[in-house]
Amino acid sequence: MKLRIKNGTVYDPANGIEGEQCDIFIADGKIVDEIKPEKIIDATDKTVMAGGIDVHSHVATYGLNLTRFTFGFPTLAEIGYTYARMGYTYVNEPLMTLNTASYVHHELSSIPVLDTSAFLVLSLYDIEKEIREGNKDGVKSVILFLLHLTKSISVKIYDAGVKYAKQGFFYRDINEKRCLNFFYELIKSEGVPKIQLRTYPELLDEDTDVLSAFGLAHIASGIDNEERYEAAREVLRKGGAVDLGIFSTSQSADINMEIGYDVPADEGGNFISVDIGLEKPLIFSKVKEKKRVDEKAYYSIRFALEALGYLKLKSCCISFSTDSPNGCLFYAYPKIFAGLLSSSNRKGLTDEELPDVEYSLYELAEITRTNPARQLGLKNKGHLGIGADADVAVYDIGENTDGSELEKRLRCCSYLLKGGETVIYEGKLNEGSDRVGKKRFYFEPKGKEVEEAKEKQREMIDRICNRRSFRAEHLKVDECFIGTSEGV
Repeated sequence: MKLRIKNGTVYDPANGIEGEQCDIFIADGKIVDEIKPEKIIDATDKTVMAGGIDVHSHVATYGLNLTRFTFGFPTLAEIGYTYARMGYTYVNEPLMTLNTASYVHHELSSIPVLDTSAFLVLSLYDIEKEIREGNKDGVKSVILFLLHLTKSISVKIYDAGVKYAKQGFFYRDINEKRCLNFFYELIKSEGVPKIQLRTYPELLDEDTDVLSAFGLAHIASGIDNEERYEAAREVLRKGGAVDLGIFSTSQSADINMEIGYDVPADEGGNFISVDIGLEKPLIFSKVKEKKRVDEKAYYSIRFALEALGYLKLKSCCISFSTDSPNGCLFYAYPKIFAGLLSSSNRKGLTDEELPDVEYSLYELAEITRTNPARQLGLKNKGHLGIGADADVAVYDIGENTDGSELEKRLRCCSYLLKGGETVIYEGKLNEGSDRVGKKRFYFEPKGKEVEEAKEKQREMIDRICNRRSFRAEHLKVDECFIGTSEGV
């Protein structure tokens, strides 16, 4: 259907459009030049943005099904429709391993409305030999091969070091500095996506010149004192790519996810331990008392507000996230957005005094649309230029909307188009929205890199597979788990 969204106030940072009254034309699922429409949506006095993109949210992690029964985690349908109501059309799963890839893709394919992708979590224990030897070409080849097999959009490193639990294996440990320098040199070469690092406090003690070359996931998770706060700011100053990882004490989901053996003392024995193919299990826990100290929320929200000063740096890429459900569950986003847009809405987010700055709608579009698309390499997402996918959200808000109304109006958009199909109309979910077309996005190596990697790195690939009692062909994710897909 040919559509026209008329008289909307458009915020499209990728194309430099800040609050201009524009018409958007849509045909065949794409944004197009002016055409004669079959249907018109009147967006007068409303805000128009591209569909939202969540760069880091646990929606299909192996083990979440157990938390649905025990801790009340949202179902796959609830995930898709809640995101749609908030104006989102894309979500990226950040924790997929070689062992769980097929499962994760199967879960993602069952989420309605949303386009999806996933990060492949790489175990450094698999490639410790190559790190010691400095075999960057070999590791690069294997990364490309594994990305291809698992249809991942990028690689994530959970722990930037190798440390064995058994004391007798101490000689095989590799410290974080050596591992980071290895990958820092590796990503200078072309043909690999930006490698993501899980941020934890000790990581921010490392060289910020090196850290700024990576994508830092939920950076606020690593900020626990002023020195590390300044290190995080230094990463931004040096043009780093980060997602914020905001914590909220008032909107805690009371669900915690962590890879390791330790369970926090206040869990009261209420936890689930799941083997996902890494050296340590993934632990889900239900917190009976508030697990978020106010200091954590304070640092994360303060950092998000002061990050405004770095948004104008072209080399810097700042995206919104809460590491859902760890910082808070995704359905709490509207409350946090309202707090970023208006200082009057920050009561309850933290008891500490925060900087007296506010996001504009243009800047909100940057961290929820433009920058997540940049970070994931999605050329046709996150903007409203000609040729972009017709993912469009219309909100009944403006720069002068009363602060008390922001959360309610951001919680449910007035209209949402996904690939040119109407999902939300006049604030209500359309019938048949579960049949809206969706895609899986993945990184696509160039030329014959995959076949060359398979031939040249057979020994390393076999070693990685043998640690899991797999053959390489067993790692390959079948198309039946993916559906329609697109390489980036």
